[in-house]
Formats: sequence, structure tokens, C-alpha cells
Amino acid sequence: MNAKFSLQMTLLGLGVMVFYAGMVMTGQVSMEILPHYAISALIFLCSGRIMRQMAAKLPPRADIEDNPYRLIPDWSMRTAMLNWVAAGLLVSIMALFLVKPDGMTFTEMLQFTAASMEELPTPPLPMP
Repeated sequence: MNAKFSLQMTLLGLGVMVFYAGMVMTGQVSMEILPHYAISALIFLCSGRIMRQMAAKLPPRADIEDNPYRLIPDWSMRTAMLNWVAAGLLVSIMALFLVKPDGMTFTEMLQFTAASMEELPTPPLPMP
């Protein structure tokens, strides 16, 4: 168990609490669902402390260098995969912008996609 990971879980719990407080303050959610949010934030906060206690009880790790079958990461392959994933993501975003009609917002386009209409309504074009 890593002590940094337990600190990250605690910070994530604090971030969740701030996020939920912001959602309630702006009126995006009602107070009825506040207990659910509070419980999830409490779980995150407590998990960091529990992980820290478990890490203190574990015996120290033996040296990792004793393992002769240690995998060597292939950084060129990982870099190529990252580049291809990033390129695919950019092409997907550009395709969304190209497919969307000019006078329509993304939420309107998603509503038509969700309703599975055969054709999208075309916005009126200005006459010259």
C-alpha cells in the first residue's frame, strides 16, 4: 500500500465534498440527494485513513531487484499508442463539429440522435 495513494484518496474525498457543496449552492441538485453525496464523500475520506492504517501494519517489502523476470517497459510502443489514441480523439471531435449543422447546438443534435429521427431538420439559410 502506498502512503501517497491514501493521501490522494483523502484529497479526492475533500474534492468530492467541495464539488457537492458547489452543486447544492448553485441549485443544480436538491437537498433530497445530499445524504447520498455525503456518504460517498465520507467513504472517500475514510478510505484514505484505512489504507494508511493497513500500510502501517504490513511488513516492509523485499527488494524488487531480486526478481530476474522483471518486465521492461517498451516506451516507444507506449508513445505510439498514446499518439494514435490522441489523434483518434482529435479526429472524432473534428468529425462532430463537421457533422453538426450550423444553426443547431450539440444538445439539440443529441436530442435528435436519441429520438432516432431519420433526418435532421435543416436550419433556414439566409437568402442573398
